[in-house]
Amino acid sequence: MEIGDWTATPDLNDIYREIRALGLETNLAELEAYGFTVIEGALDAATTQALKAKILEIAEARMGKPLDPEAETEHSEVELIPYLLYKDPVFKQAVLNQKQLALITYLLGKHCILSSLTCHLKGPGGGGLLLHSDSANGIPEPFSAYSHVANANYALTDYTEENGCLAMVPGSHRMHRQPTKWETGLDGNRRYEHVIPIEVPAGSAVVWHGNTWHGSFPRKKPGLRLNLATYFCREYIQPQEAYRYHVPDGFIGEGEDRLARLLGRDLVHNWRDEGAGAKFAARHREIGRSRTWQN
Repeated sequence: MEIGDWTATPDLNDIYREIRALGLETNLAELEAYGFTVIEGALDAATTQALKAKILEIAEARMGKPLDPEAETEHSEVELIPYLLYKDPVFKQAVLNQKQLALITYLLGKHCILSSLTCHLKGPGGGGLLLHSDSANGIPEPFSAYSHVANANYALTDYTEENGCLAMVPGSHRMHRQPTKWETGLDGNRRYEHVIPIEVPAGSAVVWHGNTWHGSFPRKKPGLRLNLATYFCREYIQPQEAYRYHVPDGFIGEGEDRLARLLGRDLVHNWRDEGAGAKFAARHREIGRSRTWQN
């Protein structure tokens, strides 16, 4: 059907038109039904390689030793490489990727903000990341049906279970709670019966609802698993990383209004002597126009 300018869904109309134009309606159906979806080829080969190379460079400087992505044996467990956005222009490119951002906007609304941009650098050995829901920012159970937070996780190396890929529990976003201690296991005798590996090629993006139970399997072979986790939240959630007051000069280019919004330009709270001002009033007028739809 043709999407009209329906007054009952003023924001959703444009969001859905973009999803249709990008060929993501099947991904949207999967996201609604199962709580996650995979966009294969979300990143081209050159961008995937550029992200991987830059993260390795940053990780080696941070950890003070060389890393071998193909044959690493000394680095085990997971090393979090945080606050990547301002380290290189290629990270801005990943955040603004049109396909993943369209689905994130559907989940969180057009006023969502970037919460963090990190890599989970995983070597062989150690345990996996136990199953959990990202709705853990003080959000009480039962969780709402709509998403407060959402994740788009780029695979920068091929994802297989042996390589330590993401783990998902399809449909768990409808449980509206965290998994119990008997539902968190990923390996051996404690493996939760409904968990599945997300085995996808490098360059794919895995997008999921904030309620969806997920984790990652332990890596069982030499080398490194690299990802780029673009984590977003609604505007009333405190972001994990500090962007708003630390934007480098020239980082936001002409016409990059969406990037400015993702970094908190339009947030109305945290005022000082200037008070609420016109921004607060304008935002509340907009909320009034859009109150029939969660976005």
